[in-house]
Amino acid sequence: MNRHAYLVIAHNEPLLLHTLLDALDVEWNDVFLHIDRRNASLFAEVNDIKLQKAGLFVVQNPIEIYWGHTSQVDAELLLMREATNHGSYQYYHLLSGCDLPIKSAEEIRRFFDEHQGMEFIGFWNDEAHQRDALRKVRYYYFFNRWKQRSSSRLLHMVTSPLRNLILNMQKLVGVNRQRGRKIDVKKGFNWFSITDECCRYVLSHETDIHRLFHHTLCPDEIFLQTIVWNSPFRSRLFDVDDAQRGSMRAIDWLRGNPYVWRKEDVDYLVESPYLFARKFASDDMEAVDKLTKCRCRGEHHASYSL
Repeated sequence: MNRHAYLVIAHNEPLLLHTLLDALDVEWNDVFLHIDRRNASLFAEVNDIKLQKAGLFVVQNPIEIYWGHTSQVDAELLLMREATNHGSYQYYHLLSGCDLPIKSAEEIRRFFDEHQGMEFIGFWNDEAHQRDALRKVRYYYFFNRWKQRSSSRLLHMVTSPLRNLILNMQKLVGVNRQRGRKIDVKKGFNWFSITDECCRYVLSHETDIHRLFHHTLCPDEIFLQTIVWNSPFRSRLFDVDDAQRGSMRAIDWLRGNPYVWRKEDVDYLVESPYLFARKFASDDMEAVDKLTKCRCRGEHHASYSL
């Protein structure tokens, strides 16, 4: 039986995390879970959980994760290493603790059996996103760890003017970190489903990843797309023009950052061709409960044709 590895990054929302773990609890899955080190209570809550059918492996030395910072890339690579050290899997699926499958476990397994060898990564290839990607890799972005006020209000206040001053100085003197590098920079969201071969290929380039994307702004949106695009796995990408279809994830960036799916959206989700959805919130558990019931009944009429 082909086995699947689910790589889950969580930092809050324990109700949603438990719902996600329940949905992934089938005999052909193993779940590798990283809890942000700053949430010790959530770590303690899930550390001793045993799933009935799936394997659950909680990262015992988690890191602190900050928005827009290389720590997000570090967490992804850490989970990929944990999974590949444990064994070989047909697919490795990166999910947030606020994500949920919107198809049954059997339907998800069947889809990946039918599309074995394809890589499911979302790409934003339009001109605006391409310019944004180049901007984020061109300059050195220092103090990203404290870019958000939520990380540390005091350090944010202290480092924000320094960060802007250093950035403006780089623009003034024409800094371009990518000058002379023959590599196409690409961008998309960081949630993926990739094969064992692709996962191990990415890990084999970990040194390059740190060299190319250290002090990059939001490197989690860039590193995987760039590494895979400039590799033999480019020909195996499922869809490079539609990020949702390319990753088989329903993520709405038009109505939110991203939009939080509500109860009234569930019918759309289960009828969609996608396999997973991001994101949900515990303040609307009616949406989560309704989705769970629909998923268990297999209520959908979507087509997965290439």
